[in-house]
Amino acid sequence: MAATRLPLRTTALHLQRLATLDVRVFDDVRVDPRATLPAIAVATFSTLMLSIGGWLWWVTSGLGDAPSVFIKSVLLGTAFSMVLWLAWLLVIYVVMHRFAHTMVSVDQLVRAAGFASAPLALGVLMVIPPFSFGIGLIAIVAWVLLTQAAIERVSGLAGGVPMLANAAGFAVWAIGLSLLSTGDNPLAPGPFLAESIWNALTSLQFARTVAGG
Repeated sequence: MAATRLPLRTTALHLQRLATLDVRVFDDVRVDPRATLPAIAVATFSTLMLSIGGWLWWVTSGLGDAPSVFIKSVLLGTAFSMVLWLAWLLVIYVVMHRFAHTMVSVDQLVRAAGFASAPLALGVLMVIPPFSFGIGLIAIVAWVLLTQAAIERVSGLAGGVPMLANAAGFAVWAIGLSLLSTGDNPLAPGPFLAESIWNALTSLQFARTVAGG
C-alpha cells in the first residue's frame, strides 16, 4: 500500500514546488520512472481543465448547443490536444537531434514536459467572462515557458536550439488545434473556441456578401 501512496504524495509535492517556480523539480521527475504515469496524468488533467474552462465560458456567454460543444471541445478537444502535445515532444526530439546533435531521452522528456503542463489547469478560470480569453492565453504562455525550462533541464542545454525546438513543437500544437477549430466543429479546447466563433461569423459574412453580390 505504501508503494501506491508514495507517487501521489510526491506528485503533490512536485506540483507545489512548481507553483513556487522551483524548476529543479524537473531534475527529480526526469530520472524517476515512477513519475511517468503521474506526468501524463498531470498533462491530461490540466488539458481537461483548459477545455472545461472554455466550455464554461461558452455556456455562461449564452452561445447555446452546450451538450454538443462539450462533446466536441471538452472530450474530443482534450484528446486531440494530447495527441498534438505528443507531436510537440516528437518535434522537440527531432530538432534537438538535428541542430544540437543531442539525443534527448524520450521518457525523461515526457516526464518533465508532463509536469510542465500544470499551468494549463488555470484555464478552468476562463469561466470568468470579462477575463476569459486573457486567462486562457496566460495559461498557455505559462505552459510554454515551463516546457522551455523542462527541455533545458532534460537536455542540459540552454539558449537557441532548445528555444527553437520548443517554438517549433508549439507551432505544431497550435496550428493543429486551429485547423480543428472550425465554426461547425469546434474540436479544440479553451481559447480555440473563440476562433471557432470567429470562423463561423466570417463564413456567415462571406455568405451574405456573396448572396448580396
